[in-house]
Amino acid sequence: MALRVVFGADGGGTKTDCAVGRLDGTIVGFARVGPSNHLRLAGGAAEAARNVREGLERALADAGFGGGRADVRVRAAFLALGGIGAENAHGQMLRAAQEAIDADEVVLDNDAMAGLASGVGECFGVVVIAGTGSIALAVDRQGRRSRSGGWGYRIGDEGSGQWIGTMGLVAAARAHDGRGPDTSLCDKVLKRYGISSVDQLRAVLYAPAADNRIVADFCPDVVAAAEEGDEVARRVVQEAGRELALAAYAAAKQLGLESVECPVVTAGGVFKAGDAVARPFMEELARLMPSARVVVPRVPPVVGAVALALMRAGVDAAHPDVQANLARSWEEVMVRHGLVS
Repeated sequence: MALRVVFGADGGGTKTDCAVGRLDGTIVGFARVGPSNHLRLAGGAAEAARNVREGLERALADAGFGGGRADVRVRAAFLALGGIGAENAHGQMLRAAQEAIDADEVVLDNDAMAGLASGVGECFGVVVIAGTGSIALAVDRQGRRSRSGGWGYRIGDEGSGQWIGTMGLVAAARAHDGRGPDTSLCDKVLKRYGISSVDQLRAVLYAPAADNRIVADFCPDVVAAAEEGDEVARRVVQEAGRELALAAYAAAKQLGLESVECPVVTAGGVFKAGDAVARPFMEELARLMPSARVVVPRVPPVVGAVALALMRAGVDAAHPDVQANLARSWEEVMVRHGLVS
Protein backbone atom coordinates (compact mmCIF):
# COMPACT_ATOMS: atom_id res chain seq x y z
CA MET A 1 0.00 0.00 0.00
CA ALA A 2 1.30 3.42 -0.94
CA LEU A 3 2.35 5.80 1.83
CA ARG A 4 -0.15 8.66 1.94
CA VAL A 5 1.12 12.20 2.41
CA VAL A 6 -0.28 15.71 2.05
CA PHE A 7 1.13 18.73 0.28
CA GLY A 8 0.83 22.39 1.26
CA ALA A 9 1.93 25.41 -0.76
CA ASP A 10 1.97 29.07 0.20
CA GLY A 11 2.73 31.29 -2.77
CA GLY A 12 2.73 34.92 -3.75
CA GLY A 13 4.35 37.37 -6.09
CA THR A 14 7.94 36.65 -5.03
CA LYS A 15 8.22 32.99 -3.97
CA THR A 16 6.33 29.81 -3.16
CA ASP A 17 7.03 27.73 -0.06
CA CYS A 18 6.09 24.06 -0.41
CA ALA A 19 5.96 21.29 2.19
CA VAL A 20 5.10 17.60 2.30
CA GLY A 21 3.76 16.06 5.50
CA ARG A 22 2.69 12.71 6.85
CA LEU A 23 -0.87 12.24 8.07
CA ASP A 24 0.25 12.63 11.70
CA GLY A 25 1.34 16.21 10.96
CA THR A 26 5.05 15.57 10.65
CA ILE A 27 6.57 17.72 7.90
CA VAL A 28 9.16 15.65 6.08
CA GLY A 29 10.05 17.69 2.99
CA PHE A 30 10.38 21.36 2.06
CA ALA A 31 11.22 23.42 -1.01
CA ARG A 32 11.18 27.08 -1.97
CA VAL A 33 10.53 27.88 -5.62
CA GLY A 34 9.49 30.81 -7.80
CA PRO A 35 6.30 32.91 -7.55
CA SER A 36 2.81 31.48 -8.06
CA ASN A 37 0.51 34.50 -8.13
CA HIS A 38 -0.81 33.98 -11.65
CA LEU A 39 -1.85 37.63 -11.94
CA ARG A 40 1.78 38.72 -11.62
CA LEU A 41 3.36 36.21 -14.00
CA ALA A 42 3.84 36.66 -17.73
CA GLY A 43 2.94 33.00 -18.21
CA GLY A 44 -0.23 33.31 -16.12
CA ALA A 45 -1.84 30.24 -14.58
CA ALA A 46 0.30 27.79 -16.54
CA GLU A 47 3.54 29.30 -15.22
CA ALA A 48 2.20 29.46 -11.68
CA ALA A 49 1.14 25.81 -11.84
CA ARG A 50 4.55 24.78 -13.16
CA ASN A 51 6.25 26.49 -10.24
CA VAL A 52 3.96 24.74 -7.75
CA ARG A 53 4.58 21.37 -9.42
CA GLU A 54 8.32 21.99 -9.19
CA GLY A 55 7.85 22.76 -5.50
CA LEU A 56 6.01 19.49 -4.95
CA GLU A 57 8.65 17.48 -6.78
CA ARG A 58 11.48 19.11 -4.86
CA ALA A 59 9.70 18.74 -1.51
CA LEU A 60 9.10 15.05 -2.21
CA ALA A 61 12.77 14.65 -3.13
CA ASP A 62 13.78 16.44 0.08
CA ALA A 63 11.67 13.94 2.00
CA GLY A 64 13.38 11.04 0.23
CA PHE A 65 10.35 10.32 -1.94
CA GLY A 66 11.78 11.56 -5.23
CA GLY A 67 12.17 9.70 -8.50
CA GLY A 68 8.45 9.08 -9.01
CA ARG A 69 8.21 6.44 -6.29
CA ALA A 70 5.02 4.47 -6.78
CA ASP A 71 4.69 3.74 -3.05
CA VAL A 72 3.96 7.38 -2.19
CA ARG A 73 0.65 9.06 -2.90
CA VAL A 74 -0.40 12.67 -2.26
CA ARG A 75 -3.78 12.38 -0.56
CA ALA A 76 -4.57 16.10 -0.64
CA ALA A 77 -2.83 19.22 -1.92
CA PHE A 78 -3.82 22.59 -0.51
CA LEU A 79 -2.52 25.49 -2.59
CA ALA A 80 -2.79 28.83 -0.82
CA LEU A 81 -1.86 31.31 -3.52
CA GLY A 82 -1.94 35.04 -4.00
CA GLY A 83 -4.29 36.34 -6.66
CA ILE A 84 -7.09 33.90 -5.76
CA GLY A 85 -10.44 35.38 -4.74
CA ALA A 86 -11.57 34.81 -1.17
CA GLU A 87 -14.92 33.40 -2.24
CA ASN A 88 -14.24 31.54 -5.48
CA ALA A 89 -10.98 30.18 -6.80
CA HIS A 90 -10.07 31.44 -10.21
CA GLY A 91 -11.25 28.73 -12.62
CA GLN A 92 -8.31 28.93 -14.98
CA MET A 93 -5.80 28.64 -12.15
CA LEU A 94 -7.68 25.74 -10.57
CA ARG A 95 -7.72 23.81 -13.84
CA ALA A 96 -4.02 24.46 -14.38
CA ALA A 97 -3.23 23.31 -10.84
CA GLN A 98 -5.29 20.15 -11.16
CA GLU A 99 -3.52 19.28 -14.41
CA ALA A 100 -0.08 19.95 -12.94
CA ILE A 101 -0.41 18.33 -9.50
CA ASP A 102 -0.74 14.56 -9.17
CA ALA A 103 -2.91 14.22 -6.07
CA ASP A 104 -6.22 12.65 -5.06
CA GLU A 105 -7.58 16.12 -4.36
CA VAL A 106 -6.28 19.57 -5.27
CA VAL A 107 -7.74 22.53 -3.38
CA LEU A 108 -7.01 26.12 -4.36
CA ASP A 109 -7.67 29.05 -2.05
CA ASN A 110 -6.42 32.49 -1.15
CA ASP A 111 -3.04 32.59 0.58
CA ALA A 112 -4.68 34.35 3.51
CA MET A 113 -6.34 31.10 4.60
CA ALA A 114 -2.96 29.48 5.20
CA GLY A 115 -1.88 32.49 7.22
CA LEU A 116 -4.99 32.28 9.38
CA ALA A 117 -4.57 28.54 9.96
CA SER A 118 -0.92 29.00 10.91
CA GLY A 119 -1.86 31.42 13.66
CA VAL A 120 -4.99 30.04 15.31
CA GLY A 121 -5.22 26.41 14.22
CA GLU A 122 -8.74 26.94 12.92
CA CYS A 123 -10.59 28.96 10.32
CA PHE A 124 -11.92 31.79 12.49
CA GLY A 125 -10.78 35.37 12.92
CA VAL A 126 -8.95 37.87 10.77
CA VAL A 127 -5.64 37.47 9.02
CA VAL A 128 -3.62 40.29 7.54
CA ILE A 129 -0.98 39.27 5.03
CA ALA A 130 1.65 41.78 4.02
CA GLY A 131 4.23 40.33 1.68
CA THR A 132 4.88 41.47 -1.86
CA GLY A 133 1.15 42.32 -1.88
CA SER A 134 -1.33 42.76 0.95
CA ILE A 135 -4.81 41.56 1.88
CA ALA A 136 -7.02 41.09 4.94
CA LEU A 137 -9.45 38.19 5.22
CA ALA A 138 -12.06 37.61 7.92
CA VAL A 139 -13.89 34.34 8.62
CA ASP A 140 -16.73 33.99 11.12
CA ARG A 141 -17.95 30.93 13.02
CA GLN A 142 -20.40 30.13 10.22
CA GLY A 143 -17.60 30.01 7.69
CA ARG A 144 -18.64 33.21 5.94
CA ARG A 145 -15.79 35.25 4.53
CA SER A 146 -15.06 38.85 3.77
CA ARG A 147 -11.98 40.53 2.45
CA SER A 148 -10.37 43.93 2.24
CA GLY A 149 -7.47 44.93 0.05
CA GLY A 150 -5.82 42.49 -2.29
CA TRP A 151 -6.42 44.79 -5.26
CA GLY A 152 -2.91 44.34 -6.61
CA TYR A 153 -0.06 46.77 -7.00
CA ARG A 154 -1.73 48.90 -9.67
CA ILE A 155 -4.58 50.18 -7.50
CA GLY A 156 -3.99 48.85 -4.00
CA ASP A 157 -1.85 46.55 -1.84
CA GLU A 158 -1.35 49.34 0.67
CA GLY A 159 1.12 48.44 3.40
CA SER A 160 2.75 45.69 1.33
CA GLY A 161 6.40 45.34 0.42
CA GLN A 162 5.53 46.56 -3.05
CA TRP A 163 3.73 49.61 -1.65
CA ILE A 164 6.47 50.48 0.85
CA GLY A 165 9.08 50.12 -1.89
CA THR A 166 7.04 52.30 -4.23
CA MET A 167 6.48 55.03 -1.66
CA GLY A 168 10.16 54.98 -0.76
CA LEU A 169 11.18 55.38 -4.39
CA VAL A 170 8.63 58.16 -4.86
CA ALA A 171 10.12 59.97 -1.85
CA ALA A 172 13.64 59.56 -3.21
CA ALA A 173 12.62 60.88 -6.63
CA ARG A 174 10.84 63.86 -5.10
CA ALA A 175 13.83 64.67 -2.90
CA HIS A 176 16.19 64.41 -5.87
CA ASP A 177 14.01 66.83 -7.85
CA GLY A 178 13.64 69.26 -4.98
CA ARG A 179 9.89 68.57 -4.76
CA GLY A 180 10.15 66.86 -1.41
CA PRO A 181 12.22 66.89 1.79
CA ASP A 182 15.75 65.52 1.89
CA THR A 183 15.97 61.86 2.77
CA SER A 184 18.62 59.17 3.16
CA LEU A 185 16.51 57.07 0.79
CA CYS A 186 18.40 58.71 -2.10
CA ASP A 187 21.66 57.12 -0.91
CA LYS A 188 19.93 53.80 -0.37
CA VAL A 189 18.60 53.91 -3.95
CA LEU A 190 22.16 54.24 -5.25
CA LYS A 191 23.37 51.32 -3.15
CA ARG A 192 20.39 49.05 -3.82
CA TYR A 193 20.44 49.42 -7.60
CA GLY A 194 24.16 49.95 -8.12
CA ILE A 195 23.82 53.35 -9.78
CA SER A 196 25.72 56.61 -9.34
CA SER A 197 22.81 59.02 -9.64
CA VAL A 198 19.12 58.88 -8.81
CA ASP A 199 18.56 60.01 -12.41
CA GLN A 200 19.64 56.53 -13.52
CA LEU A 201 16.75 54.98 -11.61
CA ARG A 202 14.50 55.42 -14.65
CA ALA A 203 16.64 53.04 -16.68
CA VAL A 204 16.54 50.47 -13.88
CA LEU A 205 12.81 50.56 -13.23
CA TYR A 206 11.68 50.70 -16.84
CA ALA A 207 14.11 48.21 -18.33
CA PRO A 208 12.34 45.54 -20.43
CA ALA A 209 13.36 42.79 -18.02
CA ALA A 210 12.23 44.67 -14.87
CA ASP A 211 9.27 43.29 -12.92
CA ASN A 212 7.37 44.25 -9.78
CA ARG A 213 9.95 42.60 -7.55
CA ILE A 214 12.53 45.23 -8.40
CA VAL A 215 10.35 47.75 -6.56
CA ALA A 216 9.43 45.42 -3.67
CA ASP A 217 13.16 44.78 -3.14
CA PHE A 218 13.51 48.37 -1.94
CA CYS A 219 11.16 47.76 1.01
CA PRO A 220 13.92 46.62 3.44
CA ASP A 221 15.87 49.79 2.65
CA VAL A 222 12.87 51.96 3.51
CA VAL A 223 12.39 50.12 6.80
CA ALA A 224 16.10 50.39 7.58
CA ALA A 225 16.04 54.14 6.91
CA ALA A 226 13.04 54.50 9.21
CA GLU A 227 14.84 52.63 11.99
CA GLU A 228 17.87 54.88 11.46
CA GLY A 229 15.71 57.94 12.13
CA ASP A 230 14.91 59.17 8.63
CA GLU A 231 11.67 61.09 9.04
CA VAL A 232 10.47 60.60 5.45
CA ALA A 233 10.96 56.82 5.62
CA ARG A 234 9.40 56.71 9.07
CA ARG A 235 6.22 58.31 7.78
CA VAL A 236 6.02 55.77 4.94
CA VAL A 237 6.40 52.80 7.28
CA GLN A 238 3.97 54.18 9.84
CA GLU A 239 1.37 54.72 7.13
CA ALA A 240 1.93 51.12 6.01
CA GLY A 241 1.12 49.87 9.51
CA ARG A 242 -2.00 51.99 9.74
CA GLU A 243 -3.21 50.86 6.31
CA LEU A 244 -2.83 47.22 7.29
CA ALA A 245 -4.82 47.80 10.48
CA LEU A 246 -7.54 49.53 8.47
CA ALA A 247 -7.73 46.54 6.14
CA ALA A 248 -8.18 44.20 9.11
CA TYR A 249 -10.95 46.40 10.52
CA ALA A 250 -12.75 46.69 7.18
CA ALA A 251 -12.75 42.92 6.66
CA ALA A 252 -13.96 42.28 10.22
CA LYS A 253 -16.70 44.90 10.01
CA GLN A 254 -18.30 43.21 7.01
CA LEU A 255 -19.04 40.19 9.23
CA GLY A 256 -19.80 42.08 12.44
CA LEU A 257 -16.55 41.00 14.07
CA GLU A 258 -15.16 44.48 14.66
CA SER A 259 -16.65 44.75 18.17
CA VAL A 260 -16.27 41.18 19.43
CA GLU A 261 -13.25 39.34 20.75
CA CYS A 262 -11.50 37.67 17.87
CA PRO A 263 -7.93 36.92 16.84
CA VAL A 264 -6.14 39.03 14.26
CA VAL A 265 -3.25 37.10 12.78
CA THR A 266 -0.31 38.88 11.17
CA ALA A 267 1.58 37.16 8.38
CA GLY A 268 4.03 38.02 5.62
CA GLY A 269 7.52 39.41 5.34
CA VAL A 270 6.55 43.03 6.05
CA PHE A 271 5.58 42.17 9.62
CA LYS A 272 9.06 40.74 10.15
CA ALA A 273 10.36 44.31 9.94
CA GLY A 274 9.68 44.57 13.67
CA ASP A 275 8.40 47.56 15.61
CA ALA A 276 8.71 49.95 12.67
CA VAL A 277 5.57 48.38 11.16
CA ALA A 278 4.14 46.46 14.12
CA ARG A 279 3.82 49.43 16.47
CA PRO A 280 1.68 51.68 14.22
CA PHE A 281 -0.30 48.59 13.16
CA MET A 282 -1.15 47.64 16.74
CA GLU A 283 -1.86 51.21 17.81
CA GLU A 284 -4.29 51.76 14.96
CA LEU A 285 -5.90 48.34 15.43
CA ALA A 286 -6.41 49.03 19.14
CA ARG A 287 -8.24 52.22 18.21
CA LEU A 288 -10.42 50.57 15.56
CA MET A 289 -10.96 47.15 17.19
CA PRO A 290 -10.40 47.37 20.97
CA SER A 291 -11.45 43.74 21.51
CA ALA A 292 -9.05 42.30 18.93
CA ARG A 293 -6.30 39.95 20.03
CA VAL A 294 -3.21 40.15 17.83
CA VAL A 295 -1.62 36.77 17.13
CA VAL A 296 1.90 36.39 15.78
CA PRO A 297 2.11 32.83 14.41
CA ARG A 298 4.84 30.51 15.63
CA VAL A 299 4.96 28.85 12.24
CA PRO A 300 4.77 30.30 8.71
CA PRO A 301 1.76 30.08 6.36
CA VAL A 302 3.16 27.04 4.55
CA VAL A 303 2.62 25.05 7.76
CA GLY A 304 -0.94 26.36 7.81
CA ALA A 305 -1.33 25.10 4.24
CA VAL A 306 -0.17 21.65 5.35
CA ALA A 307 -2.71 21.75 8.19
CA LEU A 308 -5.48 22.63 5.74
CA ALA A 309 -4.38 19.77 3.47
CA LEU A 310 -4.58 17.45 6.47
CA MET A 311 -8.15 18.61 7.09
CA ARG A 312 -9.04 17.80 3.48
CA ALA A 313 -7.55 14.34 4.06
CA GLY A 314 -9.89 13.78 7.01
CA VAL A 315 -7.34 14.50 9.76
CA ASP A 316 -8.19 16.60 12.82
CA ALA A 317 -5.43 19.15 12.24
CA ALA A 318 -6.36 21.04 15.42
CA HIS A 319 -5.65 18.00 17.61
CA PRO A 320 -2.86 18.83 20.09
CA ASP A 321 -0.70 15.91 18.92
CA VAL A 322 -0.97 16.98 15.28
CA GLN A 323 -0.26 20.60 16.16
CA ALA A 324 2.76 19.53 18.20
CA ASN A 325 4.07 17.44 15.31
CA LEU A 326 3.64 20.34 12.89
CA ALA A 327 5.53 22.75 15.15
CA ARG A 328 8.30 20.32 16.08
CA SER A 329 8.94 19.09 12.56
CA TRP A 330 8.95 22.62 11.17
CA GLU A 331 11.72 23.53 13.61
CA GLU A 332 13.68 20.59 12.22
CA VAL A 333 13.03 21.76 8.65
CA MET A 334 14.30 25.23 9.54
CA VAL A 335 17.54 23.82 10.89
CA ARG A 336 18.04 21.50 7.94
CA HIS A 337 17.45 24.21 5.36
CA GLY A 338 19.08 27.07 7.23
CA LEU A 339 15.85 29.08 7.28
CA VAL A 340 15.39 32.17 9.43
CA SER A 341 12.27 32.31 11.58
